[in-house]
Formats: sequence, C-alpha cells, structure tokens
Amino acid sequence: MKLIRVAIWGFGAMGSGIGKMIAAKQGIQVSGVCDKWDKLVGREMYDYLDIDRKGQPEVFITADPAEIVDRDKTDIVILATDSFVKAQFDKIMFCLQRSVPVISTAEEMAWPWAQNKDLADKIDAEAKKRGVAVLGTGINPGFVLDYLILAASGTCEDVKSIKGARINDLAPFGNAVMVEQGVGISLEEFEKRIEADTLAGHVGFPESIEMMARGMGVKLTEIEQSREAIVTNIDRTSPHGFAGKGSLAGIRQQAYARNEKGDVFYHLDHPQQICPEAEGVSTGDYITIHADGYNMNLSIVPETPGGIGTISMVVNMIPQVLGAKAGLRTMLDLPVPRAILGDYSEQIDLDPGQYAERKKGDYVVVQRVVLTAQQRAPQVPEDTAQQPLIALFKGFLEDESAVPGDEVNVVTMSGRKDQAVLTARDPSAQHTYGRYVDELMQVHRQVCDLLYGGEEA
Repeated sequence: MKLIRVAIWGFGAMGSGIGKMIAAKQGIQVSGVCDKWDKLVGREMYDYLDIDRKGQPEVFITADPAEIVDRDKTDIVILATDSFVKAQFDKIMFCLQRSVPVISTAEEMAWPWAQNKDLADKIDAEAKKRGVAVLGTGINPGFVLDYLILAASGTCEDVKSIKGARINDLAPFGNAVMVEQGVGISLEEFEKRIEADTLAGHVGFPESIEMMARGMGVKLTEIEQSREAIVTNIDRTSPHGFAGKGSLAGIRQQAYARNEKGDVFYHLDHPQQICPEAEGVSTGDYITIHADGYNMNLSIVPETPGGIGTISMVVNMIPQVLGAKAGLRTMLDLPVPRAILGDYSEQIDLDPGQYAERKKGDYVVVQRVVLTAQQRAPQVPEDTAQQPLIALFKGFLEDESAVPGDEVNVVTMSGRKDQAVLTARDPSAQHTYGRYVDELMQVHRQVCDLLYGGEEA
C-alpha cells in the first residue's frame, strides 16, 4: 500500500481536525468526506479548512456515505459522528458490508461489550467475515483513564487498587459533547434530566473499567457511577458551547468498580467543563496505583489535550488497524500508540493476503453458515450456542474478481460447483495435531503393548 486513503464520515470538531492532521502528514491522504450538515455539503474540504491542498486531489463534501465508502476509493473510514454503539451500529455495518475497515471515535466503541454485547458480537462477526478490522479509540476512553493505567500497572508485581482522575477542558470538543455534558443548562434542568436518566455526562466509564479489568484479569461484581453539576459563577464561552452565570459548565462524574471481595478496585474521577481556567481550576491527569507496599503516582499537568489528543490517537492508529487481525479490535489488541513523524504507509505491518483482490482461477477458501446461533441444538455449551456453525471449504474462483466478504462461485477439486462467501484465509494447511502431551504418549505405548506385544506399529 503506497498511499493510505482515508474517508472521514462526520466533519464536526473531531472530523475536521482529523482532516487537518492527515493533510499535514506523509503517505496518507483524505479520499472523501461525508457530513449531513447542509452548510458543509458541496464545499471543497481544503477550502473549508483554509489549508493548502499541496497538489492533492480536490475533496468535495457529500451527504451520501455511499460516495466515499468504497474499496476502490478508500482504504479505511474514520467514523466521527456519535458517542454510542447503538447510534453508530448501522454506519459501521454499512462500511463493513463494503469490506472497508473502520476507526470509530465513539466512546462506547472503546470496549463495546460493556453495554452492547449483542451489537459488538455482530460487528465482530461481520468484520471477520469481510477480513477487516474495527477499532474504537480516542483520548478517554482509549488512553488516559484506561490504556495509560494499564501500561503503568505493567511495572507492578501486585496491585491493591487504582485511582485515576482527569480534570479537563471541554472547550475543544463539538456540539455533541456539549449536549452530553449539559453545558449551559440550568441546575433545575440538570436535576430533572438526571432523574429521568436523559443526561449522558461522560460516556465511557464502564468501557474503560472493563477494558482494564480484562487486561489485568480482575473480576468485578459491580460498577457504580455518580454525577454532580459543575455550576459556573461567571459567563464562559467556548467555540461550541456557552454557559451563563449560574448554569452548568459541565459535570463531575465518578465511577467505583468493586472486586469479588466487595472492595473498590477502580475509582475513576472525571470533572470536565468548558474553560475551567476562567475560575482558577487547573487541569491535569492523575493516576495512583496502590501496589504492594508502595504507591505509584503519575501526573500530567496540564491535562493531555482532549481535542488534539483524540484526533492524534485516531490518525496514529490508522496503520495499526490496517495491519490488524480481522474482527472487532480494542487498544489491548494493537501495538502501542505513538506519534508517526515519517511516512504512514511504511508503518503498516500488513498481511498481504488480507485485503488482496482475488482473480478468476485463484484457489481460495470460502465459508457457508450451516446453522445460525439461533438454530444451534439446545444441549451445546453456552459459548458454543452463541456462535454459528460454519463450514469451510476450498475451490477455484469462478468470478472475474472478488474480495473477502463477497458471495462467490467456486469449483472444488472434485469438480463440484458451489456458492459461498469468500474469506481472507490462506488455502495452505494451517492446522496441527497440537503440542506434545506426555500423558498421550504413555497411552500410546500402552495401546501398542496391548495390540502388538510392545512393538510400535
């Protein structure tokens, strides 16, 4: 892959920032932009961002995702539209059904199994079927209050409990975050919406906590969350929000996750508001790991920038996602994030067969669903019952060309014609009989002794 082509779906504060960053990098370019806002549709991207195109092709913003989500036009889609799995599910599936990998900025996509297991499993299955990867990431969740904590815990022999706090400025974020945080609403409205559970606050604590628990092997029994209003004493204005005196500037949200002993193992504290410095509040990221006999304290002051932090995490993970194993991936699965200062295309550790187009006559592996999960026998184990029964077989491709995930026609070695879904699997034998087991060798010798009087066949 000589030049990574990136389509951006959603061109608000994050999407446009991603576009700017890509425009300044090597080995990567924006191939298309989709946004439904009528004031953006039809605009040329570089002109809208007021940056030099530097000889790159013009990119006109469209309202139709089908115009940008196309394997012939793009290598990956950045989905920067919503915070929730349910809101992004159809968009993600739209991309996967066209065999295009996805990076999502949705907070819940950082560990979607936390609150949306069924949808996460569907995304995972479709991504594997199409031979591409999906990742949710950002600054938080995705880094500060989960990935960074996990990395620091790697230096500890034992951990008793962990506290993480992020005091940050919401000013760089767009309208969606302002709405989620209740910026500008009255205290009375805040209390009503908390009672009705219609105010999101920070999205992502269950995802961050379950990611850390999975990574550290901690078994949790419950996660509790609390939300408190941050009321401003002065007028505050950010690019995408306004909080008048006496209204909400943001929300302080905390989460407590208890282990099997009933003790709080993870405590996350996240007061976030627009323009905190206007009232003398200093921002920062703070982590305390209570290890065996000592405390490890880390601090980043001021905070890791939220806006550029999310933008950078997304863009810098593009090569990692393009080279990732197919399926729904998380930050636990991929190489450590880092700033890429050179050519992005040179950072891809790509399986050459994963995205390659197959031609007529190629020997390929195809699959067919024999039984859906709903059709499995009632007596099978629970984890087996959640998976479809799939038949894999090989044959010569009859279609002129195809990519993993396409329905294709094949002719098997025996001359049987069949139709199934093309996979990204290598047709060479990949199975083994497993590792050596001493007990089985003893059984083998006993059987030989019984059958052949001690002489091995």
